[in-house]
Amino acid sequence: MVSDTPSFIGRNLALTLAVAAFFFGLPSVLSSLLTFAYRERAAYLVGGGDAEPLSVAVYVGFLLIAGLLGALPSFLGHAVLSIAVMDGSNGRRPSIGSSIGAAFRRAAPVLGIGFTIYLVWFFAQQAMIGAELLFPSFGGGAAFVLLVLPCVAWVLTALTAIPAAMREGLGAMASMARSRALTKGYRWPIFGLFLIVLALMFLMRVAMAFGVRFAANAVPSASVLIIGTIPSFIDSAIVWTVASIAMTTAYVELRRVKEGTGVDELAEIFS
Repeated sequence: MVSDTPSFIGRNLALTLAVAAFFFGLPSVLSSLLTFAYRERAAYLVGGGDAEPLSVAVYVGFLLIAGLLGALPSFLGHAVLSIAVMDGSNGRRPSIGSSIGAAFRRAAPVLGIGFTIYLVWFFAQQAMIGAELLFPSFGGGAAFVLLVLPCVAWVLTALTAIPAAMREGLGAMASMARSRALTKGYRWPIFGLFLIVLALMFLMRVAMAFGVRFAANAVPSASVLIIGTIPSFIDSAIVWTVASIAMTTAYVELRRVKEGTGVDELAEIFS
């Protein structure tokens, strides 16, 4: 599925670049800048200072809002690419206007799916951080096994929920239930796809970290903040684009394999 992604991008380059920039890259930059404004407070709280419970709650709430600022537009972008890929599977050439229009008409279930997935993942992360602070010797490992791994397993069951919402007109909860049914019996291959995307993200972040460090040493200090947002922009744009196309392809293929749907509606995407 990932190997076919460049083929779709090559045939729909303008659409893909526009979605990657405005739905994936820019919201991630805004989220990063908002978080950057509170970097000193973050270091204090995560460092285990004597912070009041109210200040911790306020900060966690701030992180949640800042994260949603970047994540929710990305889920809408996922919906745009989903409808574009599925239009292509039906032999139509997708247009950016019709794809965005379709995504916004289905914005309520799409954002409901996105909010649910992000909320589960966010609180698993925060619980792991809290466990590490309270029990430095074993809290992080225990929280990872008890919270993060089940969270990853649950997210894998919901990865085709947005294509289901776009194609089948289902609500948020019904789309996630539909995704669980479709992915049942195929979650290990999907997990492999998930690992490929994570490996891609890791390699990009390592490469960009060296690039940003070099650039930051070569420019005036006033430009460092702007340069620091470039990795977030590129990382989000590439990873979300690859994942969105791959997950939609997985949805199409799962329907074909499990339900026999169908020569007309689910033709080969990348033929």
